[in-house]
Amino acid sequence: MKKENVLVAVLIVIAVAGIFLFNSSKAPETVTQAAQVPLQKSLSGTLPVEATGTIGWKDYTPGMAMAGKESKSIFLYFHAEWCTYCTKLKQTTFKDKKILGYLEDNFISIQVDSDKEQALAQEWRVKGLPTLWFLESDGTRISSIPGYLDATKLLQVLRYVHTKSYNSMDFQDFIKQG
Repeated sequence: MKKENVLVAVLIVIAVAGIFLFNSSKAPETVTQAAQVPLQKSLSGTLPVEATGTIGWKDYTPGMAMAGKESKSIFLYFHAEWCTYCTKLKQTTFKDKKILGYLEDNFISIQVDSDKEQALAQEWRVKGLPTLWFLESDGTRISSIPGYLDATKLLQVLRYVHTKSYNSMDFQDFIKQG
């Protein structure tokens, strides 16, 4: 079985488990908070992404070009305004300071509204929302995850992709290494 197929299977299992846990919990989930660090402006005079509490989303075409120039992996997020789990991602996972910092340092984050950009959603074979794609800097597809992920799970996946561990081990072995 190809490594990509194993990765997809593992990521789907994680996504389904996350959905199950989310639906079965009665208490609201808490968001992991990173240690507070002094705010320093970047050379452009803007605050870092983790200080603003927002992911620095790029549009599709400029984001893909930027990833190639900066040799950063791509985090491609398909969503829609009506999507309940997309809203949950925005309100929890995408507000987590560890996620914000890791994405800023290691990825070009691209978001696509699948209602407004239906051709892109079809090109990427998006069947449900949210859908998270992980790509190499040249646009080579690594894998995708359908559905909601909490900050802890997403951070594990981001580290797996950023370290290119998918080339040498499956996701379960990566998690075991800690």
